[in-house]
Amino acid sequence: MNPQAEAHPVQLRLLALVVRYWACNITMVHDQGQSWPGFGYTEPEKDTLTGIARKVDSVEFFVWMALVVVCFLAFAALITAGGFLWVQHAQPQSAQVSATIFFIQMGSLILVCMAVAFPLAMLIASWASGLLFSPPDTELTDHATTVHFIVKLLWQLTRMALLGSVAVVALLLFVPGHSNIEQLLKVVMPILAPAVSVLTLVYYGSTRLRRSAPEGT
Repeated sequence: MNPQAEAHPVQLRLLALVVRYWACNITMVHDQGQSWPGFGYTEPEKDTLTGIARKVDSVEFFVWMALVVVCFLAFAALITAGGFLWVQHAQPQSAQVSATIFFIQMGSLILVCMAVAFPLAMLIASWASGLLFSPPDTELTDHATTVHFIVKLLWQLTRMALLGSVAVVALLLFVPGHSNIEQLLKVVMPILAPAVSVLTLVYYGSTRLRRSAPEGT
């Protein structure tokens, strides 16, 4: 057995499963000669991801993808419903909301869905697929490789959420009207704050994984 493929602790195995299925997802994009904006990889990283993906059966990957879609839609529905309830609570019924501000609020909800619902959906789908197909530890990435790609994925998601949040706030401040700051404080920021806070804390928490990675691997 490969000494780097020894039994994974529960948490590390779950993260290795995320890398396993994410590699399939991103390799499918790379095989088409394309890339996702904000999710770039170097050529050596692409080769590593391709090597991981080639070990995964197509049925296993499509089951994972279906689970991600189902979980994401469920979380997105909850987040959207909660967002609308918050907007109704924070905005007086008599106040008029411009169409621009309304769409900015919708954009904020979309950012939260991508920043929170998407990672949670991947975690749950990876855990469920790992139980269903039980891939051996020898097919999973070692500690250092797992940490490398998880940290990079977290940074990519955090960066996208931060950039999107800045864009939403900037758009709102330039909306014509006299109550933009009040709208920002009452409606938009409480929606954006959870996404940015969660991803930022998780990203910096991932430094523990990097510190625990074996040296020289």
